[in-house]
Amino acid sequence: MNMKTVLCASILLLAVLICGCTTTNAQNTVAAAGTPDLLGNWTGTMKGYDYGTGFNDYSGYTMTLAVIEQQDRVFSGEVSFTNQTGSLVWGVTPFAGVIGRDGKAITIIENEGGYSSGSLIASDEMELIYADGREPVSIAIDSLKKS
Repeated sequence: MNMKTVLCASILLLAVLICGCTTTNAQNTVAAAGTPDLLGNWTGTMKGYDYGTGFNDYSGYTMTLAVIEQQDRVFSGEVSFTNQTGSLVWGVTPFAGVIGRDGKAITIIENEGGYSSGSLIASDEMELIYADGREPVSIAIDSLKKS
């Protein structure tokens, strides 16, 4: 009876070890798929809230996120805002960003203080949540497509 117990325990241990050695980690699978290429212009709309002003859909304005450089998951560029005639509204602001290990999460910090976090929805579409804690505080949802 004791020999049967040892044999059963050995077989069970072997089965657990085999299963553990042959499964793949989901994060490794995503990393193997490659880093998304963000280079180029991403344009779109914004909706947000500015303290003292209230809710705003920024109608008539277009946001452009120009990704100029990218090395692996780190990228940089400039963000600008134009009106319906294409005239620059708020100037050009440098930024730097990173792509998360999952290949979808994005975090961006702007040179003048604000930051964004969001995700790639598709290879040519992203949504960012912009936040700026300086007075007056501001928050917005940026919906961008690669052009």
